[in-house]
Amino acid sequence: MKKPARRSPREGQTRIVREEESEETRRLILQVAQQLFMEYGYRAVTTRQIADACGLTQPALYHYFADKEALYLAMAREELARLKGVLERIARRSEPVSERLRRLASYLLTTTRHDLALMLHDIRYELSAEVRAQLHTLFEESLIAPIAAVFNEGLEQGLLRSPSEGGVDARMAAYLFMSLMSRFVVWGRETLPAVAENRRETLASEQAALLVRVLLYGLAR
Repeated sequence: MKKPARRSPREGQTRIVREEESEETRRLILQVAQQLFMEYGYRAVTTRQIADACGLTQPALYHYFADKEALYLAMAREELARLKGVLERIARRSEPVSERLRRLASYLLTTTRHDLALMLHDIRYELSAEVRAQLHTLFEESLIAPIAAVFNEGLEQGLLRSPSEGGVDARMAAYLFMSLMSRFVVWGRETLPAVAENRRETLASEQAALLVRVLLYGLAR
């Protein structure tokens, strides 16, 4: 039986270098795509623009991602995974439920106000049904689940009314939180850029506190 040819150490090193360069190029494409998609939205951005910004040809870009939708999906996966990590860390803090909800709202307002609004629009209106379904699942896992975990603690501690007492379950509470958040995200996109930089975080924190106060205690006297 003929023995398989052994690769020389130099061939192995060359292969490793090529794999590293390929991964660096993939990361660059995702980084540039994230910047363009989150600034202009899915429809306005072309793969040619992304390739040009990366210093690549379109065929080279398609070597990594089959089309614009596949690239958007990969970008959204990374963004939602990053977001999930932060929200889960906030949700696990040993603080009162209301304070953790305020921190969650403040983070979403200050860090993702532009990205989140555009991403939600693109998921709803610009992508195919198959990709929408995948991103909906990721959205549930990355945003809804960490927020629902905090509301669930509130229910377990007796701080919030259960469905049998006229309240809602933790998942519905998380969706109500995000529904209010979407309005405040629009507020942040329109208002915060005009505010002095040293005031933005404070103002966003005040709005986050308002959001949580209205959601937990309502508007009635």
